[in-house]
Amino acid sequence: MHSFSWVARYAAAALVGYLLGALALPALAPLPSASSSTPLSRVGFVLREQPLAPSASWSALSADLQSVRSLLGSPEREAFDLVVAVRGLRNAGHTDWALAEQICRGLAWPRCEREPLSQLKALGRP
Repeated sequence: MHSFSWVARYAAAALVGYLLGALALPALAPLPSASSSTPLSRVGFVLREQPLAPSASWSALSADLQSVRSLLGSPEREAFDLVVAVRGLRNAGHTDWALAEQICRGLAWPRCEREPLSQLKALGRP
């Protein structure tokens, strides 16, 4: 008899939870859903593809790059900056070789000339 009271309490709690959820779902439906597209996913997409977008998209990409950069610690941040410079993501798709070489040397990588950096650019695309 004592165990039946516990079962009844759990069943009542489950029923109340179900009813509250059923009532809240229609009330929350008109709210805009959160976009699954995040700055990190958008930057990942651009890194996967060849960026050929209108100039208005480059300003949005710049904000996404800054957001992703702020999430990274050192030395990942510098490596990310190197990839961004090599891929030209801050220069409408034009590689910033001087900045890429400067970042590469800051990372103390052994080969920071244009040829190895251009290989990095080629390897960065699928």
